[in-house]
Amino acid sequence: MDMPKECIAGKVRFDADEVLSLVAGHELWPRLMQEIVIDRALRATMAATPEEIAAYYHAQLEADPGFLGKKRERLLLEGATEGDVDFFLFRPLLLEKFKIHQFAPRVEQTFIELKSGLDSITFAMIRNRDHELVRELYFRIHTGEEKFEDLAERYSEGREALSGGLVGPIMMKNLNPALASVLASAETDVVKPPFVIDGAGVIVMPREKIPARLDDDMRRKLIEQLFVDWLKLEIQSYFF
Repeated sequence: MDMPKECIAGKVRFDADEVLSLVAGHELWPRLMQEIVIDRALRATMAATPEEIAAYYHAQLEADPGFLGKKRERLLLEGATEGDVDFFLFRPLLLEKFKIHQFAPRVEQTFIELKSGLDSITFAMIRNRDHELVRELYFRIHTGEEKFEDLAERYSEGREALSGGLVGPIMMKNLNPALASVLASAETDVVKPPFVIDGAGVIVMPREKIPARLDDDMRRKLIEQLFVDWLKLEIQSYFF
């Protein structure tokens, strides 16, 4: 009868059944599923040249010319096989290449499709579960009797009370859909009449609308989002 294969972590040895129990007990299977799916894609499609490796690890090699050798030794010590060690050594580089190769060509179209949700906004808000009070506060603001920020500090029940009601900038897609709908059609610096969200009366006033731009930072965010969406589908397809 074959003995269970041992796994080594530092100076501690575990048998395979212990490792599986730990993975399940600490709810590590979802992360492991992700990594397995990624590994399959990288092994099938990606490779790295010596020039790419040198460029990717430039900072680490400048600080320590033996960086890759030490990392290789650590991987072998922790259980990587000789056949796998190069893959795991350069996996971060392969993953970055994969994301760019697979998803960068889709960024422009994705930006167009999602732009309304990627736009950002800064706005002032008061919310309180006393709807009669909210209507009274709106009247005071609308007539110029009191300032929005003063009433927000005194009466708003959310964290915005700490900033005089000011919220943002925040992407429209990250707002409550009902709130986003009101703000999208509202004029800047015009107080909207009270409405209800999740049981609370709400008054809002847009301060600044900031259109999204397809700059380098936005490209990185969209590539990452496309990768995450792909990964979810791949996990579902492969495991379930």
